[in-house]
Formats: sequence, C-alpha cells, structure tokens
Amino acid sequence: MSKLEHLGGDLFVADGPPARDMGIHFPTRMALAKLSDGSVWISSPVLVPFDTLTSIRQMGPIHHLVSPTPRHYWRLKAWHVLFPEAELWSSPITPVTLKEEDLPLTGVLDGRVPGAWAADFDQELIGGSRLLREVAFFHRPSRTLLLEDVFQVHAPKPDRPLLNAALRLGGIAGPDGGVARDIRLSFRDRTATRESVDRILAWDFDKVVVAHGPVIREGARAVVEKAFGWLRP
Repeated sequence: MSKLEHLGGDLFVADGPPARDMGIHFPTRMALAKLSDGSVWISSPVLVPFDTLTSIRQMGPIHHLVSPTPRHYWRLKAWHVLFPEAELWSSPITPVTLKEEDLPLTGVLDGRVPGAWAADFDQELIGGSRLLREVAFFHRPSRTLLLEDVFQVHAPKPDRPLLNAALRLGGIAGPDGGVARDIRLSFRDRTATRESVDRILAWDFDKVVVAHGPVIREGARAVVEKAFGWLRP
C-alpha cells in the first residue's frame, strides 16, 4: 500500500491491497480530489495505512464517497464507518453489483454532474450495457480521466504462465491493456456505447487513472482510443 501521489490540480491517488475477484487478484487504487469548496471527494476508496489516512483527513472534510462501477460498491462500507457524515454515491445497481448490504446512498450516478462537484468534474455514464454501468470522470483542473473496470492494464507475471495467457486472451495484458472481452460482450447496444465513448474522448485529458493498472501519464488519449477501437467499423 502506498502514500498519496499528487497528479496535479488537487488530484491524488493511493494504492490499496490486492482484491480477489472471480479467482483473480486485482490491484486496487482510489482517486481523491480536493474540491473547489474545500471538501474532499473520494472514488473507489481502498484500505490505506494510518499515516496516509491522517494525510487525507488533513486535506479537508470528506464529503463524498463514490463507487463509479458496480464491482466497487462494497468498498464504500468501511469508509462509511470512518466518515458517517459523508455522502455515498453509487453507479446504477446491476446484477453484478458487488455488495454485502444496502447502504444509505445520497444518490445514484448518471451523466448529470451533481452540483457538489460540478465546478471540478465532468462525468459520463457509459451506455450500452445492462451489467457494467460504469461512470467515467474527467477532473478538469488536472486534465485527468478516471476509469475503473471498463479499461484495465495487467502486467504479466513471470511465474504465472496460465494467468498471463488468460490476460492476453482477455485483451487486458500489459503494456497496452484494453477492454476485457467479457466486458465487451456485455455492451449489447454498441451505438449507445460509442456515443458515450465519443463524449469521453471530447474531454481535454492528458492523463488516465485506472483502478487496475498503472497511471498513464503520456499519450493517454491514444491509449484510450485504441482500447475502444473494437467499437469502430
């Protein structure tokens, strides 16, 4: 687990411990932004060391805890215990939402930006899938795109040939990564997905933070365009 890493414009990331999902260990990461009103917004919160948590508390009052993808809903629970006054926001609940119990949500995310963070973020609910209803965020001050499960980059492991083969076949192996083939199949309305991706590509981003993979600091637009190339004729 790491300390806070500053990406510019009051946006930070911190890595958490690996999480096991569907038999695979995934790296985890959260993004944090200090908003224009001085409060703190956290996406996909992860477990962090005490000193990192102390640094986060010192950034400002934590007002918003966000799960932008169905598979990260469960992460809100522990942070809700720590910060019971913070608002909880989730992507639309789907059959693959990973949760142990219902939480007292302030709202369900869509393509409309809540006023609380409209001064700092744009957002887009990626359309076309009944299962993976993920919300992408664009942090304007740092020109950073935030993606979660829809785009992943997994580095090969020297001692895991079968896993490496599965990652390559799945379309998410490093160094380029991509949209996993099973996730692609969930996007039944390709027109709606393409329109969402076009709106995302219209944002002026130069970095990409993904939940499962390295932070992309150079050539980010070309990487995202390539990852969604399967949507094009």
